[in-house]
Amino acid sequence: MTRPSLPFLAPPGPDNSVDLPSLSTPIAQVFSPELNPHNDRALQQKTVVSWLDDNGYSDLASKVLSCGTNYAYLRCPNGHEKYAKLHCKLEFCPDCGARGSRIHKTRATRARDRLLWAPVLGYAVFTLPGDLAASHLSKDTLKRLEQEAGKIVMTHFGAAGGSNRIHFAGDALGHLQIHVNVLFALENTNGIGKVDKAILDAARDAWTVFVNSHFNRTEKTTVFHYSFATTGPKKANKIKYVFRPIIDAFKFMVLPDEDKHYIVGLRGWHNTRWFGKLSNSTYKKYLTGKGIEYQKHQNDDAYLSKICPVCGEKFRYIETVHKYDLPIYRLRRLDNDTLVDFEVFNALQTGKKSGGIFSAANETEGGLRPCSAPPQTPPKSAPVAPCFSFMS
Repeated sequence: MTRPSLPFLAPPGPDNSVDLPSLSTPIAQVFSPELNPHNDRALQQKTVVSWLDDNGYSDLASKVLSCGTNYAYLRCPNGHEKYAKLHCKLEFCPDCGARGSRIHKTRATRARDRLLWAPVLGYAVFTLPGDLAASHLSKDTLKRLEQEAGKIVMTHFGAAGGSNRIHFAGDALGHLQIHVNVLFALENTNGIGKVDKAILDAARDAWTVFVNSHFNRTEKTTVFHYSFATTGPKKANKIKYVFRPIIDAFKFMVLPDEDKHYIVGLRGWHNTRWFGKLSNSTYKKYLTGKGIEYQKHQNDDAYLSKICPVCGEKFRYIETVHKYDLPIYRLRRLDNDTLVDFEVFNALQTGKKSGGIFSAANETEGGLRPCSAPPQTPPKSAPVAPCFSFMS
């Protein structure tokens, strides 16, 4: 199939009424999300919201439509202020499901606290036979896949612990491609992540045995991939890659309707699972015992940090404020999701801001100019149910 002419690739106008879900599978496969002429956030949002509304998910449509319109107003006991944008966290939302979104950054930043210390960061991908990978596996089955993958890397690689994350789409568009990604900490390797072929074969065989047993199959082998990272930047890239959205808005829109219903039905399911010594119940004690600060990267992230960089007191939630009610005149913008008062901004600019892969320094879009108007009490907005997950 020849590449369409350039005029077809031009971004669509605001009133062209393009129906993205009606894109044929061949067209969906020809265009990558980066090159697709319909890779437009506003158009994606309109299409996703329309599909959700038409298929009985009006509550989710409302969440996608209002994503990012409200901010959590936080204030420390000494009056220093921060406003953090609230998100719907739905991965088929064009904003939350995008790589580099605030939700992606939050997942990756928290994962860095548990994984970046490891001398070697192992990375494994456990795949399924094509028909199984494209099927609608139950939540219990997905959980079993993650549990078995974690068990295999601990048994055969000697991993101290790690994280499983299932992804539902691959490079090919228009259908599901379920596979398990595993990141795990390796300590006793002298800084080298290479392993004997016998270990890789044993891990692949163990996964094949599990697949055959659990799904009543007779597969001779399965596809299993292993790689590793030993430097800080490479480990950070592995973390960003594995904790990317499980399926973005574009890949969601070109799925058949039955697959869309399946993805929507998984909401509320905990996809990211930690295991071994890095599990939720043990990682704090384990890392503290190794002299590792288990919230360092979160504290360095201006959006996630609960600590005021000026006085060291804790920020506390005050209320939810609509974006049009923000007291802009006394705030500076750190990035698309975070605004702070002048004192907090100056403290971050003088060395207390994050130096990580998602630092405010790397994402600053330019602060707002201060004006001479005296500070005022922020306007009261109608009560909105707060969302605390960005600080949890």
